[in-house]
Amino acid sequence: MNFADIDKLLGTRKLPMAVCMPEDIDTVSAAYEASNQGFVECIFVGNQNIIKECINKTAPGFNPEIIHCETPEDAAFKSVELIRLNRASALMKGSISTPVLLKAVLNSETGIKKSSVLSHVLIFEWENSLRFLTDGGMVTHPSLEEKIELINNSRALARKLGVEVARVAVLSSVEKVNPKMPSTVDAAVLSKMGERKQFGSDCIVEGPLALDNAISLESAHHKGLFNEVVGRADILVVPDIDTGNVLGKILLYFGNTSCAGLIVGAQCPVVMLSRSDDRQTRMNSIKVALAAGKM
Repeated sequence: MNFADIDKLLGTRKLPMAVCMPEDIDTVSAAYEASNQGFVECIFVGNQNIIKECINKTAPGFNPEIIHCETPEDAAFKSVELIRLNRASALMKGSISTPVLLKAVLNSETGIKKSSVLSHVLIFEWENSLRFLTDGGMVTHPSLEEKIELINNSRALARKLGVEVARVAVLSSVEKVNPKMPSTVDAAVLSKMGERKQFGSDCIVEGPLALDNAISLESAHHKGLFNEVVGRADILVVPDIDTGNVLGKILLYFGNTSCAGLIVGAQCPVVMLSRSDDRQTRMNSIKVALAAGKM
């Protein structure tokens, strides 16, 4: 599956998306364009006066449902409630601060937390197929336990997007286990867990692998590596947020690669757009979130 297939999957259906505090021009513009493309029905949650002012400046005539809230905390609660009550399929962050929104998502009584860890997944198109990179945006220095959840979260997303058997490459700078390099030790443990089907029968985990061996069959074979993951990894698990963030920006800016970004680990994907995201990345992110729907 690629991004064009996502368009076909969505078709002409308008799926509901809760937008938390769309009180800025960028968020309203993205929501308006997505709505005009015909695949989303936005529910705006926040201060109706500020929202209407932004709509008048950006998209006169745009008439989404607005649920008025006086405070960011109330807006976060109401947005999450829309997901919990099945009134919305995805959640998009507006001008609300990330900690306030995530606090509502993670609330043990009223939240929509599904995994023990929320993680970021960059979805990018490579050789006409969607690939998944985690985590370049949420978990700074994941422990072994957190890496298990990174794999589970990204696997759940990949499954929703049509990947029947996920090939997971746990990345490091080398392919051999080195006790002085914790990323290689973690990768070896995760690989053994995959071998024993602890991630399920539809998930193959291999590591440690350097990036070239994960995506290039020729490179892997030159190094004597022969398995089901090398050269054709669907999911790339990086050792830390620095690696993931840099690799993601290289894909986007040097590679001119089509990308999307989501927070996963909740009952639905969460779209957190950056001011630096280009138009296509914004639309891709919303489309993938809606296609994945309630996870």
